[in-house]
Amino acid sequence: MPGRHARPVGTFGTPSTPRKQRNGSWRTTVRHYGAWQTTLIQRYGATSTEASNKLAEAMRDFHEVPAENPVTRTTTLMELARELLTSMRLDPTCPSGLVEDYRREIEVSHDKRANPNTVKIENTIGHLQIWQATAGELDRHLKRIIALGHPRKAKQHKIILRAMMQIAVLHDILDTNPVDNVDPFRRKRRHARGKVRDMNALPAFRAQVRAWARGEEIPGTPGYTKGPRRDWTMVWVVDVVTGTGIRPYEVFALLLDDINLDTPDPYLDVTGTLDQIRGAGDGGWIRKPAPKTDNGWRRILLPQHSIESIKEAIDHLEISRTPNPHGLLFPASNGSLRNPNNFGRIWRAARGTEFAWVTLRTFRRGTGTAVDNATGSPENAARQLGNTTAVAKTHYIDRPETVPDHRAILEQWARGDRRFE
Repeated sequence: MPGRHARPVGTFGTPSTPRKQRNGSWRTTVRHYGAWQTTLIQRYGATSTEASNKLAEAMRDFHEVPAENPVTRTTTLMELARELLTSMRLDPTCPSGLVEDYRREIEVSHDKRANPNTVKIENTIGHLQIWQATAGELDRHLKRIIALGHPRKAKQHKIILRAMMQIAVLHDILDTNPVDNVDPFRRKRRHARGKVRDMNALPAFRAQVRAWARGEEIPGTPGYTKGPRRDWTMVWVVDVVTGTGIRPYEVFALLLDDINLDTPDPYLDVTGTLDQIRGAGDGGWIRKPAPKTDNGWRRILLPQHSIESIKEAIDHLEISRTPNPHGLLFPASNGSLRNPNNFGRIWRAARGTEFAWVTLRTFRRGTGTAVDNATGSPENAARQLGNTTAVAKTHYIDRPETVPDHRAILEQWARGDRRFE
């Protein structure tokens, strides 16, 4: 006798007729014929109709999951988050600093100094199961964070949740990523200082930083009286950034071997950046032997004011005999990598109140705007900054688009030229 024909993969059999159980409830079943296994689905109800309806809903929502799959519909978001962190740690291309950033937003800190009520995924929506994490539920979570006055944290949670829910999509638990359907964040349009409106402020700022380094009083910062002498590195960093437009973390990763001042066209090469490894133990700053982006590796010809400051910085290293095992242009006083956070505190003192709006990134934006305005080429500005043209135009260049020259056409139209009829 020929055997029974095999059911097509991914289909259900015929639901059984509901049967009344000894306890008075009704039971009905159906089999799902999957690629990995055959699954028996059963549902109970107070009546035969209720049992059949519950089974129909189960068939509608059913997703086949391999027996060894660690992710199921009932996996909680915290379990899914830990799965994400594990996969990130196993990815050799994923920076350890990024893993730590994700972990700090996912897990509640057990440090006695930490506030246990700080919003994390663990203490808010971490208990939800995957099937409960709908677009609406995730949207409400993000809006609650924004309502608390933490828009930046909300954006971080959205990025992390998208990566988490994508794991559920890859495991066939969900058909689509629910984060893709949450309400988008709306940005306030603000005029970015440090672009066209403040291009003329740089000479005055350079003069103030030199006055601060000499120990003089500046608006908002009293004069030097005692303690460690002020660090002239502040002057050199300003001149290097304004002459190159490199990123703040790139300037502290500059190597002496990547600088050549003895050629007719002195230059420096951007070959790395700093990265922070957060957490106890191996936490700290490291130099990554690659810039932030693929466009970041570049050679930059130096203007005269940058050349002069770099020469002064190199002479200072030789005269002071500062330990410099990494071969950096701007090492810390003990020879280690300079901590950008510590530098930031000195920066705020040097800029005072008159230039409180200035950051190192202000000069990066100013560099892109200056190059674009002078050359009329966003591509030139993007290459200077180590960005794509699209990123440079969006974040760094402040210049209105110039439309084609249509003056003759509009003049003829205004004078009633018959050719426009």
